[in-house]
Amino acid sequence: MPSNQHEDFGEKIGGAKKDLWRDRGLYVDDLNGMNGREAEKYVKKDNVWKKPDYQAMLDDGVPLGVVYFVKKARDSLHASPQYLYSDDTPEKRLARQKEYIETVRQLQAAVEDVRTVDDAMRVYDRFLVDNGYVREVTGWAGGRHHTATDKGQANPVITNKIAQTLYIRSESWFERYFTQKAQKEQFGVPKEQKVPAGYALHYYDGKNSYSKNNDWKPGTYYVTKGYSIIQTNLASREAALRWVQEFAKQRSKGGKIRFVPKQLEHVRRDGPDYRSGQNITGQDYLDAFGFRGGEFGNWMNQNDRQASLNMGFEALKDLAAALQISDKDIAFQGTLAIAFGARGSGNAAAHYEPLRKVINLTKMHGAGSLAHEWWHGFDDYLGGKMGANGFLSDQPRLYPLFAKLVETMKYKPETPEQAASRKEQQDARMRKNAESWLDSAVLYSFKRDGEESTMEQYAALKAAFLSGEIGTVEKISALKKSISGRVIPKSERDRLETFEQIFHGMKEGQTPVIGRTETNYYRNSKQMGKECEKDGGYWDSNVEMTARAFACYILDKLPYDSDYLAGHAESAMAIVTEKDGTTSLLRAFPQGEERQAINAVFDEIVADLKLQHILTHEDVTLPLQVSTLREAPDGQLSMFGSGRPSVLDQLAQARASEKKPVPQAVVKKPHEAEI
Repeated sequence: MPSNQHEDFGEKIGGAKKDLWRDRGLYVDDLNGMNGREAEKYVKKDNVWKKPDYQAMLDDGVPLGVVYFVKKARDSLHASPQYLYSDDTPEKRLARQKEYIETVRQLQAAVEDVRTVDDAMRVYDRFLVDNGYVREVTGWAGGRHHTATDKGQANPVITNKIAQTLYIRSESWFERYFTQKAQKEQFGVPKEQKVPAGYALHYYDGKNSYSKNNDWKPGTYYVTKGYSIIQTNLASREAALRWVQEFAKQRSKGGKIRFVPKQLEHVRRDGPDYRSGQNITGQDYLDAFGFRGGEFGNWMNQNDRQASLNMGFEALKDLAAALQISDKDIAFQGTLAIAFGARGSGNAAAHYEPLRKVINLTKMHGAGSLAHEWWHGFDDYLGGKMGANGFLSDQPRLYPLFAKLVETMKYKPETPEQAASRKEQQDARMRKNAESWLDSAVLYSFKRDGEESTMEQYAALKAAFLSGEIGTVEKISALKKSISGRVIPKSERDRLETFEQIFHGMKEGQTPVIGRTETNYYRNSKQMGKECEKDGGYWDSNVEMTARAFACYILDKLPYDSDYLAGHAESAMAIVTEKDGTTSLLRAFPQGEERQAINAVFDEIVADLKLQHILTHEDVTLPLQVSTLREAPDGQLSMFGSGRPSVLDQLAQARASEKKPVPQAVVKKPHEAEI
């Protein structure tokens, strides 16, 4: 094979899209190629029984109610295996997963050939009776019914919902519960023809008008939502449908943005020549870093592969230099794999797969995210080392320095001004609360039985009470007795005296205790989750916040640019519109003093892990050792395909004439981020 032909290298990673069972669906035998975490993720109904093409069935002439029955039968299944308390070992969970796949396949076989109502009425027996999940018994009055067998009771897939869905009593029952319900739910109606949920279209024939002004035109349509008429005099049903669809769309706009890191226009790197002027091969990744294996996407040409190998190699060397660790630490002592464009999904610039311990960098957007994804892998690796079931940042209490990292990312000490403001607000709330309790205890009696002078006395005593004058509660209680003949009840008097003691202890000008407040990083991360489509606690999760912070940490540690490694470190930004219409720039990455504090904890973590021999300290990062010079391939190398100019070309070519001396140590530079 020519030297410039790059193929997958090292151990086969597995689980890539080009290798999976996604087209045919999951079978029990496919579990043999999965580890436990993969099985947990992939054994799902949608992976076993692919969603049928219901529209194709309708187009083939299958009645609406029958197609709807097939849908409801599939919907009656749990989305994933249900485990019992006794399923407490990997072997038992694997057995439950296999049982789930087999049972789903059995229902699929019983349902997928249904084409008529008669076919549908036989599914109950074909699935539940023939497979031994239920049996027919005779009741005390001679009637016949079905009951679950031991096999059915032991299988969590078999539920009352499935039995009730499949049991069809008669053709009229089928018509009511399937055909008519399908029509009501607009099942099978193309999206562009559907009336939005909650709305209805009505034809006005000129009779029984609901118009208050008698301005409805016969032969037109009107739109309702619930019992409200929201539009009238629409010329046709099509016009009414278009109107209500647009109306509903405007009403339901969430205003959320989709965050996709912008592709780097320039991928800069002016660090040492760790490649020794050579083009990198997959074997160099195995030899230098000890990666378990590597993959390329099928659509990546050789130019793309070479450019990825070169830039990735340099970036990983930069990472080792920034952390002053051994090259072998980069692949976590041979447990990590890497992929270039082989396992991408959606708009993700890059991602880490904990199931296969592999980092994937996409062809177009992956440049800039390597440090972020490497941290995800390291977080997962440390989780395994320290007893976490997954990422260590999800269980930071297992490692005190991780707990400190999370605490530092999310909280910081208050400023004296913040503490004073907080104390002022707390005091105001407490006084308002105490005043409410005092008024409820005596005010009614004073207004009913007292005189104007009584209210004046009460006002003076209440002011003394709120200022913390000891004995005021007793005086107010005595005043109440003199007016109504009753003192304040003891339980209420005790509560008021507690407030009195608290107010007495409050001294004007007293320095408030410094507490803690949320960092801008944490606050902005939570706001980012509200502004962006990807929610569910993604942006402010420990896993993602630590990864974004680590990328910034590496950006600050390196004394030179390494964009392929950390070019996206400060890309988590969004323009948001405030309630008053003004816009602001939201930054979901650490800055300023917060960033310095977080970086200091990362320094502690790296140093401690070296003491524990999880990482190996190296003062100098050495360049590639080349025993036999390898000729660079002719022509330009481009991440965007041959024949198209690219700023990445320069980074993919051999630079023997521009060799730079290897530094003996990495010099740290201060962060110059805008605050």
